[in-house]
Amino acid sequence: MEIGKRIGRGNTAEVFLLKNNENMVLKLFHKHIPHELIEREYVTSKMIRQLGISAPNVGELIEIEDKWGITYERVNGNSFTQLISSQPFSIRNNAQKFAELQLSFHGKSTDQLPSQRSHLSRNIKGTELLSEKEKQIILDYLELLPEDNKVCHGDYHSDNIIMVNGETKILDWMTGASGNPCGDIARTILIMRDSYLPPDMPKATKFIIQTVRKAFVKYYIKAYLRSSNLSFESIEKWFLPVMAARLVEGIPKPEKEMLVNKIRAMI
Repeated sequence: MEIGKRIGRGNTAEVFLLKNNENMVLKLFHKHIPHELIEREYVTSKMIRQLGISAPNVGELIEIEDKWGITYERVNGNSFTQLISSQPFSIRNNAQKFAELQLSFHGKSTDQLPSQRSHLSRNIKGTELLSEKEKQIILDYLELLPEDNKVCHGDYHSDNIIMVNGETKILDWMTGASGNPCGDIARTILIMRDSYLPPDMPKATKFIIQTVRKAFVKYYIKAYLRSSNLSFESIEKWFLPVMAARLVEGIPKPEKEMLVNKIRAMI
């Protein structure tokens, strides 16, 4: 297998074209990513396809130069983030589409995916930004939240949706799990509304982005609740463990400090 041009880079992996197969790409994980997490993504991604969810086809789990990777169907198109940015006057309609897509997989049940609760617990235990006492309070609280066996993405946001000829493909199922949709929605709100914006960004640009994000999330929540039997109160209950679990991720220090302050105000 010959690796071609790099076309993407994230916190966990790089994505490369393949010289011998233009229809597939290689997601090559950074060396520090545990093999068990890579294998989990591979198995989960295959299960997602079997459940009929719109996601890229999965190829092989392979080792290349002391790194592990997964080959996926090459998906050419614009991200949902680009769609939102290019259609500022269609925020309400695009938020409706965003909610409906999430609802489409939340409506599927399975016990074949990893546990959402276990994933959150593992991340909460892994952070060094909270005391052991604080972590235990959050873990005890998490145990009281209602379980479910619905398909949850675990990182559903606009950059993980690609539009291809009017259809959508949902990417990056590494954190795919069986669990409660309320936790999945809480995570989406947290990312879409509160993700860090660089301090050197022009004030006018930052204001516009923040305004658009808040409006989009407001319409997204309304659209989701309108089409489901959930209440916003049931979603709010998941913010605490979801925020605490996010502290182990490779997000900017100011965002982590903001999350810690919010967490401590809640416990």
